[in-house]
Amino acid sequence: MPGDRLYSDGQLFNQTSYGRYWMLSASSTTDARWFGFSAGATSTTNPTYVGYGFSLRCIKI
Repeated sequence: MPGDRLYSDGQLFNQTSYGRYWMLSASSTTDARWFGFSAGATSTTNPTYVGYGFSLRCIKI
């Protein structure tokens, strides 16, 4: 799993334990929703600061 990147210092964390992917639409110029998954679980969240380095994956619908 890809993990995340901290916006404050760029360090990677949660590698191999959690994956987060930005969703298509942003809530504002600084916030967006994301979809996450780990072993056996999925989640979404309220808008989060886009400075976090979550992955972006294009899919065809």
